[in-house]
Amino acid sequence: MEIDVSGLGLSLVVRARRRVRDGFALVEMLVVVATMAILAGILLPSLGSAKRRAKRTQCLNNIRQLTLADLIYAGDHGRLPLPNEFVPSTTTVDRLTQIAGNLGMSVPSGPVASWPRRAGQPKWFNCPMAVDSGYAEGVTLGAGLYTGYAYVGALEDSKMVAMGFASLAHPEHLADARNLRRGVLWLDVLDEFVMDDVRRFEFFHARQRTRYLDFRFPAAELEGIHRAWSDGSVEWVTQRQIDLSGPSSRDLQIRHLLGNYYF
Repeated sequence: MEIDVSGLGLSLVVRARRRVRDGFALVEMLVVVATMAILAGILLPSLGSAKRRAKRTQCLNNIRQLTLADLIYAGDHGRLPLPNEFVPSTTTVDRLTQIAGNLGMSVPSGPVASWPRRAGQPKWFNCPMAVDSGYAEGVTLGAGLYTGYAYVGALEDSKMVAMGFASLAHPEHLADARNLRRGVLWLDVLDEFVMDDVRRFEFFHARQRTRYLDFRFPAAELEGIHRAWSDGSVEWVTQRQIDLSGPSSRDLQIRHLLGNYYF
């Protein structure tokens, strides 16, 4: 009796080759996944840094526009706008409306309490970093908004100064009401205070993205600030360029009930 095994031999060879092909496909898939993971690990930090740089650029453009609006106002009225009466770190609706009129921009209608939350507000007056913070929403004590920027021009006319609740540490660095000398108009560091024996700051340009209560960060996490001057120039100042040595430091601008405002 003869048995034809030729077909069986061919079938065994085909199955063996199929197993080899399947094995290579699995290895190749693992290699692809590993490669993608490595590339993601390399690219994601770069993408995050690029996103932060883009937001910083938007922030710089915002503060430049705010400064431009004030210079237009000064040209029309012979003096810079009055600061917020009590809270320099907030911007009132009237002030935003005045700025919007000079820039041809728009603001939400109605009282500030009815405005959308920060993420739904016009981007031109809100620091893009503030959206990331999760804080600084709604109406403040000054009946205004935390836009992420503090107006420090003409502070010698502030009621806080007149009442003795605020003092100008370095008035020579301020933009005076008549804009007769070069001085700082806007900045994006809000205030400094001591909490739990740690010197902390309210600001948005932080190295770490850890959320602290009311966006308060230790000095070591300060990445930098924008300063807008009354000649229209705007600069980015890194932490290393800022004097944080104490209350008499040259970068301390105004001592306020809510803290020390930087320029």
